[in-house]
Amino acid sequence: MKVMFINPKLPVFMRMPSLPLGLVSIASYLKHYGHEVKIVERLVEENDIDVCINEYKPDIVGITAMSFLGSMDAMQITKNIQAANIPVVWGGQAATAMPELILKEAHPDYIILGEGEVTWLELVNTIEAGGDVSEVAGLAYSDGEKVVFTPQRPVADISLFPDIDWELIDVTKYFSSFFNCDKMLYLHASKGCPAQCTFCSNQQFHQGKNRCRDVDQIIRDIDYLYEHGTNGIYFSDELWMPNRTLRTQLCNMLIERNYDLVWGCQMRLGVLNENDVELMYKAGCRWILFGIESGNPERIKTIKKNIDLSIAKETVQWCEQKGITVQASFIIGYPDETEEEIRTTLEFGESLGASLVVINILKPLPNSELYNDIRKKGIFEFPESIEKMAYDIEQTVFDSTTVNLTKVPDLDLKVIHYFYQWKAFSGRGSVNNDSYGIVKKMARDTVDRIFKHGIRGFFYGTFVSVKQFVSVFYYSHAYKKILKKYGLK
Repeated sequence: MKVMFINPKLPVFMRMPSLPLGLVSIASYLKHYGHEVKIVERLVEENDIDVCINEYKPDIVGITAMSFLGSMDAMQITKNIQAANIPVVWGGQAATAMPELILKEAHPDYIILGEGEVTWLELVNTIEAGGDVSEVAGLAYSDGEKVVFTPQRPVADISLFPDIDWELIDVTKYFSSFFNCDKMLYLHASKGCPAQCTFCSNQQFHQGKNRCRDVDQIIRDIDYLYEHGTNGIYFSDELWMPNRTLRTQLCNMLIERNYDLVWGCQMRLGVLNENDVELMYKAGCRWILFGIESGNPERIKTIKKNIDLSIAKETVQWCEQKGITVQASFIIGYPDETEEEIRTTLEFGESLGASLVVINILKPLPNSELYNDIRKKGIFEFPESIEKMAYDIEQTVFDSTTVNLTKVPDLDLKVIHYFYQWKAFSGRGSVNNDSYGIVKKMARDTVDRIFKHGIRGFFYGTFVSVKQFVSVFYYSHAYKKILKKYGLK
């Protein structure tokens, strides 16, 4: 079959674009098994969908809905394609999180729930053979007024997947700046996370299981991306290669190749020892984000984070002393959280010696355990509208709190959040050991938007960059009493 995949556009002012890793992986998988595929990119290119459909004449179209912001464009695309009597399939985080809402408002023919490679292949083969799609696991679709869910599909062994066919996209259009590099690209070495964190939707999408890719395959990916100009790789794994044997093998292969590039990842306390950190640095690792989430041991238990806070400082010191920038990430805004608990978290974060301490305000994620709990208690319900999900819940231009579940005022949460953004803006070690490094990065990103998104992207990008900087400065300086209350200087 001829399959067209579409990456819908986002408001360009939200963030710099990243490689559509899920989309290109699925397309590569189908191509490997004999289907003809094409990716139409609307995030970094201007494409007329009607023209693309008329020229390619696909038998079926897939649209990624990783976010509700992207779903706004995807809804219009779906209408146009279905008018040509071509079935449309949605997939991705947003579609998996709220399939009933997507089916009700966007009306795709099918939604693929969770990881899509194997389900896509079975669906295409079934449709091509005139078979019964109800026998394909991992789907949601409308049958009259009823939403049908086929049985859940177990997650796949991704080490058996074929190589990604990078020729399906132009990787150079996704370059962005980050720590120690100006042509960074995202890549995944593994998928999923075995943790049970109550605020995370990993249990739904990846079924709480981590699986690593074939190490030789990862190296072939990096070879290709390096040959095409990248000087930085951000491994987008929820938990980067927790298997020490495979992790060591990959690091040794990176050392042997001696690439002129740097990379970073997201890790969990307790996975790395000091020898691991030293090896990762030699292999080019220059930044690690640790999601610690709270400095309160009781909260760690409540959110099922299951990490040992007593090893945090030692782990951070290993990294910083070797030359790896640490981002220590925390969340405030938990249900019934008090001022005292927040102070405990902030004091703990400050004690670690990390280059960057990131304080995020909790936003409930659809189908996370935390969301299901507060929904059951009648505390919060997501709006029944894709547009409201996009602009009232998901967009972060104005960094408003979605819902305050704590015993502290909204303003306190915002002041704390912005205070730590200001520290990141102005502190040494933020980017390339440079004061105001993040401000300079924002300026570079704004210039990039001129070339990647034209004048519209420039004005949107400039507006948001200026607005964000003004907001950060105002909230981090105007509320001295709140800062003093939480011991922030």
